[in-house]
Amino acid sequence: MVTETTAMILAAGRGSRMGPLGEVHPKALLKVGGKPLIQHHIEKLRASGFSRVVINVSHLSDQIKTFINNVENWGLDICISEETTPLETAGGIANAMNLLRSDIFAVINADIFSALPFLDLREAMNTLQTNSNASGYLFLVNNPPHHPMGDFCLEEERVRLGDEHTLTFSGIGIYKAELFHDVSLNLPTPLAPILKREIKREKLLGHHYDGLWSDVGTPDRLEHTNQLITQRSQ
Repeated sequence: MVTETTAMILAAGRGSRMGPLGEVHPKALLKVGGKPLIQHHIEKLRASGFSRVVINVSHLSDQIKTFINNVENWGLDICISEETTPLETAGGIANAMNLLRSDIFAVINADIFSALPFLDLREAMNTLQTNSNASGYLFLVNNPPHHPMGDFCLEEERVRLGDEHTLTFSGIGIYKAELFHDVSLNLPTPLAPILKREIKREKLLGHHYDGLWSDVGTPDRLEHTNQLITQRSQ
């Protein structure tokens, strides 16, 4: 069983699709259900027994750091990994490896909202620890209207490439540190090519989550997500 429970929240993106709103507020601090997205993630991680959270920042980083510091006690250890320029997903993870300090860790996009129980992340971490032939575990969701073609297929628990019965990567995954050992530091590097490489090696496991999930990437989707949350609370 994994005892060191570390997660990384990716919050360095510029948020250009948010228009003027993204120029004055980092996506991680956009409010959903009355609180910033990043707060939802941290509180769920704490409630699920995670002990350490690393947050990478770049665009409007001072706002995120101020928000984190203004909370007296988050109930877990929070570290900031600052990037002079955004390093994309894999680059950001590689740059933060000295702070992650774990062989297996969770990674969550800051600009999503999901009702996925984060205890499922810990179960996936345990699965990876006991499976030497797996290097990662992806949570996949139903294809949203803005991404109808999806990303990957899922056969039982194995993630595959394909064009039929595709699902969308939720932006939540569990990874072994070995995936990022060859990523150059301070060089923007996307995650997708690494995931596709591991899929071809049959090393990625996955789970289909069909509950509430939203990529809060545009003003319209932000408004829609808030509407969904309001409907659920009524």
